[in-house]
Amino acid sequence: MSQTPQPRPLQAGWPGLLPWQGVFCAWVLGLLTWQWPLPAILALAVFLWTWPGSGLTARGKRGNRRLLFMAVPAFVLGLAVMHLIHPGTGPDPDHVEFLEKEHRREARITGTVDQVLPRPGQRLQILLADVVLTGEGRESLNLEGRLLWNWQDPPVRPRTGQQVHAALRVRPIRGMANPGMSRTEDYWARQRVYYRTFSQGEQANVRLEQGQAKARDLRQTLREKVLENTAPGQGQAMLLALLMGDRFLLQQETMDLIQRASLAHSLALSGLHLGFVVALGWLAAQGIGLLAPGIYLRLPRPKLAVVVSIPLVLAYLWLGQAVPSLQRAALMFASWGLLLLLGRQRVLLDGLFLALAIILALSPLTVFDLRLQLSALAVAGIALAWPLGREALAWIGRPWWQKPVAAGLGILAVSCIATLALLPLQAWVFGRVSPHLYLNVLWLPLLGMVVFPLGLGGLVLLLIPYGQPVAAALLGLACRVLEAMLGGLSLIDHAGLLAVFIPARPLWPQFIGFWMLLMAAAAWWKNPKSLRPGIMAAALALLTAPPLVGLALEQRPGVSLHLLDVSQGQAALVETRAGQRWLLDGGGFWTRDFDIGRIIVGLVLTHGRPPRLSGTLLSHADFDHYRGLLYPLRHFTVDAFLSQGRGPADQDGEELEAILRTRNIPRAVLRKGDVIPLDRDLLLEVLHPDDHWINADKDNDASLVLRLVWRGRPLALLPGDVELPSIAALLQSGQDLAADVLVIPHHGSRTSFSPSLYDRVDPGLALVSTGYLNRFNHPHPEIVWALAERDIPLLNTAEHGAITVRWKSPDAGPKASTERKGAFRLQHIRALMRLSGQI
Repeated sequence: MSQTPQPRPLQAGWPGLLPWQGVFCAWVLGLLTWQWPLPAILALAVFLWTWPGSGLTARGKRGNRRLLFMAVPAFVLGLAVMHLIHPGTGPDPDHVEFLEKEHRREARITGTVDQVLPRPGQRLQILLADVVLTGEGRESLNLEGRLLWNWQDPPVRPRTGQQVHAALRVRPIRGMANPGMSRTEDYWARQRVYYRTFSQGEQANVRLEQGQAKARDLRQTLREKVLENTAPGQGQAMLLALLMGDRFLLQQETMDLIQRASLAHSLALSGLHLGFVVALGWLAAQGIGLLAPGIYLRLPRPKLAVVVSIPLVLAYLWLGQAVPSLQRAALMFASWGLLLLLGRQRVLLDGLFLALAIILALSPLTVFDLRLQLSALAVAGIALAWPLGREALAWIGRPWWQKPVAAGLGILAVSCIATLALLPLQAWVFGRVSPHLYLNVLWLPLLGMVVFPLGLGGLVLLLIPYGQPVAAALLGLACRVLEAMLGGLSLIDHAGLLAVFIPARPLWPQFIGFWMLLMAAAAWWKNPKSLRPGIMAAALALLTAPPLVGLALEQRPGVSLHLLDVSQGQAALVETRAGQRWLLDGGGFWTRDFDIGRIIVGLVLTHGRPPRLSGTLLSHADFDHYRGLLYPLRHFTVDAFLSQGRGPADQDGEELEAILRTRNIPRAVLRKGDVIPLDRDLLLEVLHPDDHWINADKDNDASLVLRLVWRGRPLALLPGDVELPSIAALLQSGQDLAADVLVIPHHGSRTSFSPSLYDRVDPGLALVSTGYLNRFNHPHPEIVWALAERDIPLLNTAEHGAITVRWKSPDAGPKASTERKGAFRLQHIRALMRLSGQI
């Protein structure tokens, strides 16, 4: 006979903050003020407003007032600490100038391996310290900070502490700078990494000196034995990632599939994996209790589980190379274990605060680490919101047949709560949200109850004499299970059921408003009388005000031309009133592993805006112009796709055709003389190619040449990648080419150098889209000099980041601003050029 579960008394649902924890929150906000001043100051104001009387503390008004006086100095202290330790100066300017001049020449480098990070796609990310550069005919150069070395298909794997000698081209780190996005150089500078290099295979002539690292040698030996005893494939690659944090063999397609399935956290070396390890410790404690029940009289089962888990966690920490994310997760588990051993009741939230306090006290710069932010928010969300469903999902005391259902619902509930807490940050960073949380219900139990025990058991047996046959069987079974799990995801994907949701990326007031609502909901659940209408109104205002302000700004008369920073490619965006947006090319990289449409273009387009385009135009079929269009075409609402009809070939062409066909996007082919209406009185004139030039031998000479015109005033000329033959035909055609702004053709290549074109266009401003220290030497010095002679300012995305030119009316002059250097007036640009000797 099944037992009817007895009703359990409801418990207080929302744990409050202790006084020191509130002060700690203020200190953290002070740290964050360095990078996000307005959001952090507003968050502090909201925190101070809601703290007294909000249920956060049980203190009286006098105590709350005293805590408020402590919070403000803590905030100032956090700001002061960040001011003192933040690497704001960056690398030595003389070193940067030297490497910018010498970046095309190989230098002999010597350095010490500080860290080795296996990355998907058979790439190693190696951080070198104490780097010395030597070259022919010049003195050695000691680089400050560390060097980032990306090594594709390495024939050997360096170990931490080894001395490395290699022939490499070294350059300063500078990423792309676009609105609403963080910058690569800032991320690496916080880790004192200022320079980068790249090599492939054996081309760098690498020589490694032997070092003393027996523990690391054992880990490498284990890795090799795993490879020897398992069949090649993505199951093997996933097993290495799960057990050792080694993603080296994972393919980008596998990573994308797992991310879209809302399962990316299952591959990250973090608290989830340590949770599996601690679960094994809990099972071991259960077994010890069965063999010796009397031990519970001395050490209760939860405390025994903590003690048994300590060596397991340390072993897994070593196995995962003690990467920072795993160290932080281990510290969080240590904090929870300590509180359990001390008999504390509020383990989850207090342990989180204790771990964060230790982590940030040792390294305040870690506050900017996205992985720490995601982990802390997820745990905080579970700690604060889990009581909302704890009673309904409790499985202890239920009939045996209900326990699996309750456990599955519990996993789903935890996943939903964590995802809800992370939602604004995930949407802002990744630009897409996966709704497939239900897959965690099957995926995580299989990992924790099948794959992890098999894999860890196999690793242990590999270390035991004569254990290899059993180890091979266990590891092989774990790989087959993983292959089956990936196969199931592929079937779901092929059925079209793994689509992701592309949201409007939130603006910073919406972050605060969203989390205010979550906190208010948790407080209301604990005590419905605690609901404060003022806080709810403020939260709703912060959530809704930014999009309403955006809608109002869209109604302003005016036209904007944005030249995005997509490195060595080109992507331009034309914005008109009423939210009309046209994307002219989308940039693109030579490798398909870096999807610039998802990583750059899509994020820029959805920064506070819905994923919608009035149209896209492809100037010609070069990958550095079309690959970045594939992602918006696949995931955005796009009203039209226009081109000159000469599209890409091979796999890219097939993919583009499939997207246009399956999404039923209207298409049109353009020729010279066509006119594209963008908005009222705003149009694009097609000046090239005609029926002759569309059959040119080179794709570049068949590029679309477009002129943006507003009520008869020519605003900008965008000539794609046209080269001298088609430029000559354009000049001989007698068409009016005048415009306020000229986008330099073909990224400033010498093959498109035409002073006659500059004279005919007679622009007040020239723009060019290039990559920093690109291998083509774009823009060519002759182009820079020719523009300077004509007193035409040149803004380069490699130097200035994304560029915006705006016209308030057809009669108003253009105003330019750049992501790196802010707003410019054309007179200001000319003055700077004269000071730098360009004019």
